[in-house]
Amino acid sequence: MSGWGCPHEYKGNCMHVSGQRCDPGMKGCVLAGRFKFVSEEKNFPQSVLRSMARNRESAKIKKAIEDL
Repeated sequence: MSGWGCPHEYKGNCMHVSGQRCDPGMKGCVLAGRFKFVSEEKNFPQSVLRSMARNRESAKIKKAIEDL
């Protein structure tokens, strides 16, 4: 088994994004966008995730209107 440690993590807190718990890949994290994470939401910028959510919501609304 192998592991790694982030140089910005200290006692579970992120020293790079002050005041935040260490959550690899979170907004502001030096690892964000550089590595592939198990959680798909961390593999896309927040702007892309918001756009995808809007598109899904628009598709649901259009389908509901068509079903009327």
